[in-house]
Amino acid sequence: MELRHLRYFVTIAEEQNFRRAATRLHVSQSPLSRQMKDLEEEMGVELFAPEGRGIKLTAAGKVFAERARSILASVDTAVDEAKGIAEGRLGTVVIGFETGTTFMGALLSLVAAFRRRTPRVGLQLVPMSSLEQWMALRQGTITVGYGAYAPSDDALGHLEMSRDRLGLLLSPEHRLARLEKIRLRDLESERVLLQPRQLYPRLHADIITAACTQGVTLHVTAEVLDLEALLALVVIGDAITFLTEKFWEPASQASLLWRPVEDLHINLSEFVTWRAEDADAPVVRALIESAREVSPILQGAADRTCSSKAAKRKRRSKR
Repeated sequence: MELRHLRYFVTIAEEQNFRRAATRLHVSQSPLSRQMKDLEEEMGVELFAPEGRGIKLTAAGKVFAERARSILASVDTAVDEAKGIAEGRLGTVVIGFETGTTFMGALLSLVAAFRRRTPRVGLQLVPMSSLEQWMALRQGTITVGYGAYAPSDDALGHLEMSRDRLGLLLSPEHRLARLEKIRLRDLESERVLLQPRQLYPRLHADIITAACTQGVTLHVTAEVLDLEALLALVVIGDAITFLTEKFWEPASQASLLWRPVEDLHINLSEFVTWRAEDADAPVVRALIESAREVSPILQGAADRTCSSKAAKRKRRSKR
């Protein structure tokens, strides 16, 4: 028994006439009648009974028609789902992200843009470090990663989403908040909190190296994994920490103050990362296109290009 036999049978059941069913199916009536006879012999039951110039379903035929319709509907659904997944319209994507990046805006913008492109695709966000993301990408357990570091592995593609200056986050009541300018030497006697070194090894190294270059020893008194706990300690004035300028708006709502450090020249970036061999997969391509759409860096480059072209046209028009 094949699926086409079920489709033929259901059409005949609906038309209650072999001739009309054959016309609807675009087949000859004689082969259609023969295939239904073969179906009855295979099943060992009579599905049709003559009635006037047409046919009617037997009791067995009525039950079989209900089951056949259900089977065909399930097959159609399965085919549609398979096509949807192959075309990137259905399925589930898993995004690994570093703790803290959700506060910075670019990740949320990426998710929103991707949701607009693929509203029927499920989305799962899993917190993990950049190193964990790269391993998960190689193993195929996540679709893309979003973090503070770019991979050096050719097997992984990446796109820089944003770049922002690192500065100091402190309570408005802290003594440093009263200084007109803050330098690294002003931090030497302060309690400094950072997120774990194993999650942000380069950031730790860059901060410590920058301080050492200025002859300053920073006192990192604790490494706090939970960002909310870290901010709470800064709010009460118990310590200071380093975060990017993007944190200014959400931090100000939490009674925190962001200040630049004059001799600290560190920029932090955010990257979308994917497995290079998956770049042409529809759902990954949709994620990459969404990232390009909302990336402040790419938007800034596009704005500069447009401005440059407009300036050239203006100069030519004056000639």
